[in-house]
Amino acid sequence: MHFVDARLAKLRMSREEANRRGFPNFSTLAAVRDRDTQNTPRVRTLLRIDRTLGWQPGSAAVVLLGGYPLSITARATKNVRLQEQAATPLTKDDIADRLLTQLHEEIERAHDDLRAFDDRINRLYAAHDRLAEELRVDRSLVEEFADRDVAAESVQR
Repeated sequence: MHFVDARLAKLRMSREEANRRGFPNFSTLAAVRDRDTQNTPRVRTLLRIDRTLGWQPGSAAVVLLGGYPLSITARATKNVRLQEQAATPLTKDDIADRLLTQLHEEIERAHDDLRAFDDRINRLYAAHDRLAEELRVDRSLVEEFADRDVAAESVQR
């Protein structure tokens, strides 16, 4: 399931960690994805997916129908079944911490890219300045050599 894989990647959660937090076995997901019938997973299984991934209850079912899941950070839920409490889903704070860490790491990567870009621009400016210096004509030298050529021609005549 695309959204499950995307959410796990976004939260930087391995399949093993997801299983420890109460996620159903991934072979169950493969069976759901490859099913030939209208049979769907049990509500309890879908809710375990929702809780482990930090989705609002019912999001896994919506995904099966072609929709998009909603994070629990979009709306807080209050009712939790006793059977589901045994699982250790991500809390809002866990999700926020993971997302903030991910954003911070992305900012650091962008900052590194910016420093590399700045270094490249400085190298290009230096190359430009060297080339401009080499191509710049010194008028006094041109006049001096021109005067020598004229003097040499007059001596030869």
